[in-house]
Amino acid sequence: MSSTVKKRCPFMEKCYRKNPIHFSEMSHPHLEKLLVNQLEGTIEIPETLHFACNNRSELLDQLKVLQMVLRKERDKNKDNLLSVSYSSEVQSLSTATSNVKEDLKEKVEKHKQGMMQKRQDKLKQMDAETQALSKALISQECENSEDTKAKKRSQEPSTDGPSVTKKMKQMNIESSNHAKDSQRKISDSQSSSTSNERNASSGTSTSIMDMYEACDSEKTRKEVRKKAIQMMRNSGYTVSVVEPGEFAIKYAFSAPYHLFFTRIEKSKETYNQQFSITFPEILDRSLGEIVNSLHLNFMVDVGWLCLQYLLAGQRTDMMILYGDRVDREKLGSNITMIHIDMPSQFGCHHSKLMILQYKDDGIRVVVSTANLYSDDWENRTQGLWISPHLPLLPESANPSDGESPTGFKKDLERYLNKYRHPALTQWIWAVRRADFSAVNVFLVASVPGTHKDAEVDFWGHRKLAYVLSRHATLPPDAPQWPIVAQSSSIGSLGPNFESWLSKDIIPCMSRETTKGLKSHPNFQFIYPSIENYKHSFDCRNLSCCLPYSARVHSKQQWIESYL
Repeated sequence: MSSTVKKRCPFMEKCYRKNPIHFSEMSHPHLEKLLVNQLEGTIEIPETLHFACNNRSELLDQLKVLQMVLRKERDKNKDNLLSVSYSSEVQSLSTATSNVKEDLKEKVEKHKQGMMQKRQDKLKQMDAETQALSKALISQECENSEDTKAKKRSQEPSTDGPSVTKKMKQMNIESSNHAKDSQRKISDSQSSSTSNERNASSGTSTSIMDMYEACDSEKTRKEVRKKAIQMMRNSGYTVSVVEPGEFAIKYAFSAPYHLFFTRIEKSKETYNQQFSITFPEILDRSLGEIVNSLHLNFMVDVGWLCLQYLLAGQRTDMMILYGDRVDREKLGSNITMIHIDMPSQFGCHHSKLMILQYKDDGIRVVVSTANLYSDDWENRTQGLWISPHLPLLPESANPSDGESPTGFKKDLERYLNKYRHPALTQWIWAVRRADFSAVNVFLVASVPGTHKDAEVDFWGHRKLAYVLSRHATLPPDAPQWPIVAQSSSIGSLGPNFESWLSKDIIPCMSRETTKGLKSHPNFQFIYPSIENYKHSFDCRNLSCCLPYSARVHSKQQWIESYL
């Protein structure tokens, strides 16, 4: 249990909330009493309760969220006890770092809980419809290719593996078995969250993807895509996709810088804006047929990511380097997952980059601000840059050829090399062999670690200062312009404004090609208020992406004067 004293929830036994943030801030004695000795595993609810309860299913949902919160608080207290032996200076630094990591982990846990609950609510309907879809496609396949099958039956089995029909029959059996298993488990209101997650991980979204991967022609992929969308809509999912084949026109109009912002699912005015984008549009067939993909990201929902390829009508091999995985989907043989281990406890793998390789061996680079899961792409405004198609250099070219005027190619190769992972070798070579001459932006990357000597200007805000000092010329009234910063998560900024922001960040962000400004510009910081959050789509979904703990803020309240 937490060592800090929480205020009691004013709604007491009538509280209906299922938000981890609410349970982290408010005490609920009637629920906490039920979880004594039940912080691990399945939650058992007594037949007789000491308070009025009209819906035991909702009560179980609340207890699962509270169980997660109390378990994290218990583990956090254990960590605090273990750290007492450290010196005060090291302890202060470690605490500041752990605050950020705990906040990020809490964000992941919140998403996991929400995703599992949403999937469980839809599984019963979607299982039955997946089974029906499999049967329909098998029947259609039989009708369309009866002559071909007759010929194949008289020949030796193909070494290319089972046919589409055989795969779909197997999927039909798996889906049918899963449907029975799912019905049995869903009817048991006492089933654990672990069981629910296991059911979801072997459920319909995987079945859809297996069927899609089994398709060996563009025609059958289109058919599966069409029926999958219809099935999801019938099951209650909001599926609003841009039809494939048109994005190349929108991309051309975004010249010269090719910057886009994510379309918001519940904000209809963003649907027709010139530079709004959905994830499947990045993969659109009008930009080329994708044969391989590299994704570097922090939070990844593999099931959701695979679904985006289905919606785009693309099928591809995929390599994913990630910090946290927020789903438990069964992986196809075409997907390689690599967890990134940090060189030290300071920092995290927070990349948001992808490289798409096309059938003609050309590549495209995408840099965004979004994690690879639904909330970031459908519920929040994110920015992204999409490179032009970067064609293959001639065989006679040197690896250093095809550089952009901004040095983007060299910076990207340096960034990939920094991982020191052999699996990235093929992608480093893909970058070396590509012509980046059409790229007109700079890459300012950040990697965990302490950078010294020649590397000091390669990463983060020091790299930004390097670029500005060589390419930015400011007008005479520039000191009157404020520097406005924004972030969704906040870590330790130091005991005062001068300790880091004024000393390091402001000078780097106000560099120019001349000798520099005589005085630093004013600094302003944007962070959502509680009222902002209450009016956001996140609040309506009981989710949050704003990790900033009260404990960290109590040590840097000076930031309020810059908000």
